[in-house]
Parts: sequence; structure tokens; C-alpha cells
Amino acid sequence: MTRSTRTRLATGLVVAAAVLAPALVPTTAQAAEASAAAYVVQGVADQALDVYVDSRLVRRAVPAKTVVGPLALAPGEHVVTLRRGSTPVTDASFSVGAGDSTDLVVHRFPDATRAPSVTVFDNDLSAVPPGKTRLRIAHTAVVGPADVVVDGNVLLRNLANGESATNVVPAGTYSVSVVPTATTGPAVLGPAPIKVSAGSLTNVYAIGDPARGSMEAVVHVIRTATDGAGVPSRVDTGDGGQAAALAGSVGAVPVRPAGPALPAAVVALAAGLAALVAVRGVRRRLPRW
Repeated sequence: MTRSTRTRLATGLVVAAAVLAPALVPTTAQAAEASAAAYVVQGVADQALDVYVDSRLVRRAVPAKTVVGPLALAPGEHVVTLRRGSTPVTDASFSVGAGDSTDLVVHRFPDATRAPSVTVFDNDLSAVPPGKTRLRIAHTAVVGPADVVVDGNVLLRNLANGESATNVVPAGTYSVSVVPTATTGPAVLGPAPIKVSAGSLTNVYAIGDPARGSMEAVVHVIRTATDGAGVPSRVDTGDGGQAAALAGSVGAVPVRPAGPALPAAVVALAAGLAALVAVRGVRRRLPRW
């Protein structure tokens, strides 16, 4: 094999490796998709807490109503720990899977003499219909079982501390109150206006102690996908390529290929093989060694 042939062969192999590498090696985005997202919701109204995950300090002196995250975690078991300076406050073990989203809410029980605890809420980020939002209301306050009143109507009854309820509702602003179950007394929270946006999961956590006048609502919003589609504002047509240039704009109809697209790995493999075949073709035209 001549030096020229070896050089061409080496060049072909390098080209093939460069083409095939992106298809065979996971990208940063793919690795990110394999991780889980966790949020720590500080729901202890009268304290600033240090947040640790798996013994690693995440943030110091987190005040109430603060959402820390998203924290990228590997699938598996983890431990969240809350401290006040050198004093342990509470900790909890939790498990996440690839692509999961989780809220870890630190809050008190109805018995205010008990130490705070952590309740784990899994976030449902599946698609919602256009113009809708997924609304979750959770009871994490220092009160007993409570009713949740939305726009003057009792939406949830007898919700215990640490429990939540979820529903898909139209986007808009709602008046939300929390009242002790089976009573006609004043609300321990609200009425408070809660604005929810379309295409999102809106988590509302009632926190605090009415005896201390610290009742509040923590709102945590996470964007979700939207299934279906709204009415298009325009449809771009023509045979000059203008519609393709506008495919990413709102209301535009993307131009699709005539047939199904080949997987990226198959395209990369074909390109790599083509490079090798080209090298072999060159070798055939050279004298044998």
C-alpha cells in the first residue's frame, strides 16, 4: 500500500468517525433528558433554612415562599436535608426516575409543636389542551382538614395536611380561600387572587400558621406542552420556498418532506459507508503493492 493510499484511507476513516460520532455518542441535551428535576419549596413561614441535597449545600438561608431549583439529579434515591445554621431541622429520602419533575415541600403539621416535615409531590407535566392549565392546590399549612373555596364555590372538601388535588382548568385569575372543614368561620387563607397561565402546571401551596398571622400561598409554575393546536392566524403557501422560511412563525404551516425522514443514525451510517467506499474506489485505481 502506497503512502498516498494509506493517507486517503486514513482520511476516509476520520471522516466516517466524525460523521458517525454524533449518532453514537449521547449529546448533552440527551444526557439532560435522562436526569430528573427537583424543586425545594420552603414552606416554613418563620424560619430561613439551609438546603442540602445528598449532603451537598445547595443554598443558605432560604426564606419562606422561596422555590429552589430546578436541581438536576440522577435517577435513583436522594436525601434532602434542611438545617438552620448548625441545627438540623428535618430531612427526607425520595426517589426520582429519568425525566421526572418533583416538588419537595418543607412545611409544618397542624400541631405546630412538631418539627417541620417534607412532603414529596410529583409534577405531572403532560400536555394540556390549548388555553388550559393544570392546577394543583395543596394543603401544607398549620391547620387541620380544610376546604378549598374557588370563586365562592367549595372545590375541595376535607383536604388534610400533606394532601393535594389537581384539575385542568381554563387559564385566568381565580379567587382562592382556605377554610376549616365543616365550619362557617372566616377563611384562614384568602380570598387571594391566583393567576394561572395557559400551557403550565400551577402548584399552589397553602403554608403558615393562622395563630401567628403567617398564612400565605406559595405559587410554583412550570411550563408544560400543549396538545392540539389553536386556530391558525394565517396559512403560507406557494412553490418558491417562502413557506419553508416561515415554518417557525406563529400560525405558519411547516413544509414537510414528501416521504418519512430517515433516522439520524441511519443517515450518519450511510454517509460514513459512502466515505469508505470512496476510499476503496481510489485504492482500486492504484497499483497493487
